[in-house]
Amino acid sequence: MSSMEPDDIENKFPYSGIPTFYKFPYSKDLNNVDIAIIGVPFDHGTTNRPGTRFGPRSIRIASQNYGIYIHPSYGAYDLELQKNILSGIKAIDYGDVPILPTHTKTNMHMIHDTFKEIVESNVFPVTFGGDHTITFPLIDAFDVPLDIIHFDTHLDFIDNVGGVKFSHSNPIKRASELENVNSITQIGIRGFTDRKTNYEEAQKYGAKIVTAKEVFEKGIYYALQTIPDAENIYVTFDIDALDPSIAPGTGTPEFGGFSYLQMKEMLTELPKIGNIIGFDIVEVNPLFDVADMTSQVAARLALDFLAAIFS
Repeated sequence: MSSMEPDDIENKFPYSGIPTFYKFPYSKDLNNVDIAIIGVPFDHGTTNRPGTRFGPRSIRIASQNYGIYIHPSYGAYDLELQKNILSGIKAIDYGDVPILPTHTKTNMHMIHDTFKEIVESNVFPVTFGGDHTITFPLIDAFDVPLDIIHFDTHLDFIDNVGGVKFSHSNPIKRASELENVNSITQIGIRGFTDRKTNYEEAQKYGAKIVTAKEVFEKGIYYALQTIPDAENIYVTFDIDALDPSIAPGTGTPEFGGFSYLQMKEMLTELPKIGNIIGFDIVEVNPLFDVADMTSQVAARLALDFLAAIFS
């Protein structure tokens, strides 16, 4: 008979146990916590293919592949970095923001209030959506001056969609209206789905727009150099910034996106530019995924980014 305790055996396998994010403990207690990971199963702002409400659950399950390697005390060993990551960091799965079907404004308030509590507890928030609508109430929860770095296929700067002010087509436009938001840098923009008026609206604000083609032709560090110096940075990452060959599970895929390694390099360089105060990964839609690829790459990129932020 093995001398291992049942709980030790259970945690050694990705298919065992309760699937919290990365097998971190589920808790609502924010005392002495460094990182809180939250799901926001909201897709009322989707204009085409719904299903991102299932994103947080799918990413939780995919993250089990990485969670089995994370020890509560010394983190996980990254072979490429030749060091342990997240060593001594206490992270929790804070659960999901409760979402009321069809009540968009009420949900915006609930998302905001949940994150306000986390931010005011000096806990670093990581969010998995859900569609991109959720980014506005997340950013609105911060009361410090901040800059936004936005990875996406789309500008998300349209003022309204058929009179709708809160959708996944305009979270960056809504965020630009907040007094504490300064510069906005948008990286990976491409395709036919943005109207010229959206581009002009972003330019009018002063957003720095870097297309995917520019990154491919001029390099990742060209894109990073366009980001102005900032005291505080919030990062919002729409999974469709990646090419659909590796991230097919999203509502509005567009060919010509980034690879995992390109995205990883950009994210992990960002902490050198400024203080990252939170980030979200949105638009993962498992209903259109293949072999959970999109959920898994979302889980991995978040872990890579956290390792760089808390190095």
